[in-house]
Amino acid sequence: MKNISIGLAILVISLSYSQGLITNGDFEQTLNIGWQRDSSGVNITINRATIYDPDPDYEAQVYKGAGTGFAELSQVVDIPSTDLLFTCNAKIYAFDNDADTLTWAAAALIISYLDDGGATLGETRICNFSTPCPWLSTPTCHLIMAIDSFWHNYGFNIDDELANVPGVNPADVQKISIALYDTTLHTC
Repeated sequence: MKNISIGLAILVISLSYSQGLITNGDFEQTLNIGWQRDSSGVNITINRATIYDPDPDYEAQVYKGAGTGFAELSQVVDIPSTDLLFTCNAKIYAFDNDADTLTWAAAALIISYLDDGGATLGETRICNFSTPCPWLSTPTCHLIMAIDSFWHNYGFNIDDELANVPGVNPADVQKISIALYDTTLHTC
């Protein structure tokens, strides 16, 4: 059985003067406002509620249980430049208790850097996963391991973060995709 879950309380991309670019980034409206859902497999939950964090605000949860597949909640944003501050409050947790050594689980908040046509140039993943998950940092993918399975604030300047994905030319980045992503590989 695999059990992974990801939840986010506050998700905002802002310019240095705090102009939010994410539609419904605080999840206070229904998820069909600003967000797209995608999934494959079974045992999938994508929802919003006030029960995931002790505060009274809404959070979103993306959950993929046992069986191979994925669950994703995402949004693409046109950006004026890469001089943006990304901040979020996230609880990112992946767990796999299957004895099969080829089975794994992974959860991430994925920031994808897109060109003008929407093609992915690279990614930053704030993530947690079980072994033998094949995710690795590469010139176009930077992995930031979640601190633990509790709620934490994460934040960085996108310009600064692009130095961690040297395979991405910052001048080519015209859009950013934000995704809550949960996936499992079950070999049986």
